[in-house]
Amino acid sequence: MFRISQWLQAARTWFTRREGPKTPRRSVMAVEHLDHRQLLSINFTGNVATDFPATQQPGVVVFNSSNTPNIQLPIIPPDLQPYIHVSGFAISEIRVSYDSATDTLDVGFNAPPSGNPGQPGPVIAGDADDNGTVGTVNPNITTPTPENNFMPPAPGFTEFPPPFGGPEEMAAFLDFTGSGVPQVVAGFSPIPPPATPTNSAPPKAYEVALAIPNPSNPRGVPSFGTILTNNIGNVYLNSTPDHPNLEFAIANFSQVYQEITGKPLTSTSVIGIGGFAGSPDDIGVSDAFFPESTFTLSQATVPTPTPTPCPPQSPTIYINPHEHRIIDTAHRDLIRVNILGTSGFNVKQINPSTVTLDGVHAIAHITRKIRRDEFPIATYVFPADQLHLPPGLNNVTLAGTLKNGVTTFQSSRAVLNIKDSARVFGQLKQHMGNGTIYPRLAKLEAKYPTSVPIRSSGSAAVATSANPAASGLAKLKVHYTPRVSVSATPAARPEVAHPRPVVSIPKRHSGPETTVKVPTRLRHSMDEYLAHADSRSSAAPRAPSAQ
Repeated sequence: MFRISQWLQAARTWFTRREGPKTPRRSVMAVEHLDHRQLLSINFTGNVATDFPATQQPGVVVFNSSNTPNIQLPIIPPDLQPYIHVSGFAISEIRVSYDSATDTLDVGFNAPPSGNPGQPGPVIAGDADDNGTVGTVNPNITTPTPENNFMPPAPGFTEFPPPFGGPEEMAAFLDFTGSGVPQVVAGFSPIPPPATPTNSAPPKAYEVALAIPNPSNPRGVPSFGTILTNNIGNVYLNSTPDHPNLEFAIANFSQVYQEITGKPLTSTSVIGIGGFAGSPDDIGVSDAFFPESTFTLSQATVPTPTPTPCPPQSPTIYINPHEHRIIDTAHRDLIRVNILGTSGFNVKQINPSTVTLDGVHAIAHITRKIRRDEFPIATYVFPADQLHLPPGLNNVTLAGTLKNGVTTFQSSRAVLNIKDSARVFGQLKQHMGNGTIYPRLAKLEAKYPTSVPIRSSGSAAVATSANPAASGLAKLKVHYTPRVSVSATPAARPEVAHPRPVVSIPKRHSGPETTVKVPTRLRHSMDEYLAHADSRSSAAPRAPSAQ
């Protein structure tokens, strides 16, 4: 069988070599070509009144008949007025806005109302005969019909299918020097692009170019010169009744301003703007011209919005973790707060002078790296007696600012404030067999209701370890009872000694190796008791002589 499989494999190889390698089949993926006019970075919708709200002051400058005299709208001859209400080359309003963040000057051309039934908005930009469609002409204008008494008023009236195709034009001119002679022109020029083998009438592109003065034009309409490719921004030309207006942008506006004037663009820079539009093929209809009007850049500059402050970061913190979040504000105890670092919060960037715990500044701090922990942690120390907290369970807040002076952080944690806990509850968990201390507070609550105002189960605390298999120091027996009660009149009433906290240490744990393991606070308590007992015993023999 092995030999047969080798023969079959060789035969398949021979057939493959004879037929040649097969071309692998590939799936065909259709990619939509996006015109640059569709890639808008600002909110152009073809509705100038909406995109450039006149109420935004500063931020939008509006030029119309109220502040710009001698606006020339296209004149329609009387024989065409029954069919053409208004020309699509009319410019009744220019609105300007400047975005300092993107360095873009946005321009919108508004037009008069269309007048067509069912089209209440402006006439479509470039719709010369106002029939609601760019690129087609009303038959009443070019063909003898009963409506026009079989007399074509304008047999040479033409519209070109692409928006502003052929010799049609609509553009804005800008004057940076105040001379009345424009230096930059932006829009659609009257020169169509050359035909290609696949398209005899390619669409005309939006251009920003140097303005060439035209002395032969009495209105001073410039021509398009050298194209400024670095300043061609977005353009919106939808050519529908719902989106009738032409809107465009000049990118890197401050750069072209400085290149032409030799001065930097500032908020006080004065800029002149005007517009023109028309076509030599809309027989009988004149062109439109919007005279130059000036504005200060600060008037058109959109105010930079005040950024919404981000909420402060909230790192994980632990307050007195060695004391089980118990603090004592009645004494000058030290409260330690550990701040855990993360990938987004570097504790080394904390400004120590700004760190507070409920308004109390830290008196010491340290930043260290814990083994097996990827990020360092910081520990800040606060004096407990400066915190103003009532007894019991309270929330305290750690706050501060990073070294950048901007980023703040804030974290809250619940703590248990117990008077004299700095002396009584030190290392308590260790002496109670590593059991939790909170159920054991029932005894203190019963004897001292004002010291530990917390709810408990009422179970009595034990004096020995709660761990039945305790070993080592956990087997120590600790009694928390009053030490000595002294009468107010020692001469009249003898001292009554009550059992004080004592520790029972088994003999097998009384060696030197066990002595060094006695907790510090417990050792201080024992030393204090011995010193107190010595002073009492030494003072006892002198009592009769005092009488």
